[in-house]
Amino acid sequence: MKLKILRFLDAAVEYSVYGLIFFIPISIAMIGSFAGFVLAFFLLKKILFPDFSSIKANKVLFLFLLLFFVFMGLSLFNSGPLLAKSLKVLILKWGRFPLLLWAIIDTFKDTKRIVKAVYVLLFSAALVGLTVFTQKFFGFEFLRGRGSWGHSLPSIGPFKNPNALAAYLTCVIPLALSLSLWKWKKAAVRLCLFLITIMLILSSLWALSRGGWLGVVSGLILIVLVTNRLRLKKVFWPLFLVCYLFFVPLLGLLLFFFQNRRDSYRFTLFRGAGRMIREHPFLGKGIGTFMDYCASYTNSPGIFYAHNCFLQIWAESGVFSLLCFLLFMGYIFYRSIRISLSAPGSLGSFALLGLTAGLLGFLVHSFFEVHLYSFQLSFLFWTVLGLTVALSSKLEQEPVFKP
Repeated sequence: MKLKILRFLDAAVEYSVYGLIFFIPISIAMIGSFAGFVLAFFLLKKILFPDFSSIKANKVLFLFLLLFFVFMGLSLFNSGPLLAKSLKVLILKWGRFPLLLWAIIDTFKDTKRIVKAVYVLLFSAALVGLTVFTQKFFGFEFLRGRGSWGHSLPSIGPFKNPNALAAYLTCVIPLALSLSLWKWKKAAVRLCLFLITIMLILSSLWALSRGGWLGVVSGLILIVLVTNRLRLKKVFWPLFLVCYLFFVPLLGLLLFFFQNRRDSYRFTLFRGAGRMIREHPFLGKGIGTFMDYCASYTNSPGIFYAHNCFLQIWAESGVFSLLCFLLFMGYIFYRSIRISLSAPGSLGSFALLGLTAGLLGFLVHSFFEVHLYSFQLSFLFWTVLGLTVALSSKLEQEPVFKP
């Protein structure tokens, strides 16, 4: 009887994750519902059948994550009259994601489950690409019923704004491309993945998000470097120089456009975040308080996010919190790339590379936006992060596998 209950709860978490992945670009209500199912079924499973082996297997990762939350918690000492709000943000908004991450790592130990989750993500992404096309050329968006802004304006797809669409695409384009590079037995599968990749890249271009373009390019460069590592060893330094000469002018061009267009207000927000950081560099102003103090530190009316995830984390919870988050992500990137290199030619290594490159692109774009504070995009990030860690753990045990 106990075994049947365990299997039911395990399957319930698995299929709830599939639902969560599918509905991320489609329905905020369904995201909340499926995320609630994941956490409820997972907690019930752990209460009835305690097992912490997945944490022990990823103890370094969870240590960095724990320190990240400890320093965010310490920022409560600076929250002052906004203590209740900070506590709510820490527990209810940020607190759900470590549990979601644990649930995915613990449940997706089977490579078949991970591959299914990747397929669901790609299917949902393909629907997003199709709906961007219908919105662009026919004036309607069939996933959420959003109209067209006009042919000359950025595409938004099923999202509220172009930058949100660009962030989603930045995360999924490298995955689609990486899988299309694998040597599939059926040429039709490879062609289908390649066409999906082209469709998503065009959708990203139509979003007209400069930060999104930079994120996509960063993810694709990582794929090129890893998949062609043997050939690139001979030309590493020339290639490094070319990339440097490419990225520096591109970054300068991006900053120029930001300064000379309507969204130049971002720099006002950056300066406001800088003032907040100088006042409380170590523990921050208090988690979840940036919008409350925004007007006073920018000397401008209005309530805004910092338009930079890293600056907002630093401003709200201090430099130690930001460093722990960067170490947390750096460890995941190092581990994933190392494992991808150790299992060349396997489908798992290509899937892992695509997931990792998508996370890199997402974080590069987050330098210009606050995607980790967006309901839809934060769930996208932590879900893809969970699949990345789960696949890394599996490939460490079985470097080569067949779906």
